[in-house]
Amino acid sequence: MTTLKKPIPLRIIFILNAMMMILPFIFYYVFITNNISIEGLDPMWMVYTGAAYIVSFIVLVVLILNKSLMGVRAMFVANVLIALPVGAYIGIGVAVISMLLSFNNLVKGYFAG
Repeated sequence: MTTLKKPIPLRIIFILNAMMMILPFIFYYVFITNNISIEGLDPMWMVYTGAAYIVSFIVLVVLILNKSLMGVRAMFVANVLIALPVGAYIGIGVAVISMLLSFNNLVKGYFAG
């Protein structure tokens, strides 16, 4: 049985989505400790967003291991939906970049092989 080496664009997708799990908690800490507020945004939503990204990342890893490219792309769409309630533009950007990278020939080849 041969194992394919994960291509660099797939590794970038993995790292970007792993960072998304941590960023909402960092923003929450900064907002709470510095008394920063955004009109109409309860900081607790950042915690909920972080928790949703953790679940999303776990599902993403399972989908990558099962080589489900369509499932992986569906998770990127889910990540956009997760980011919308809090206006997490970094999360939306990461999801868009991840989606674009999923169309890279090396990534498509990994999932096909």
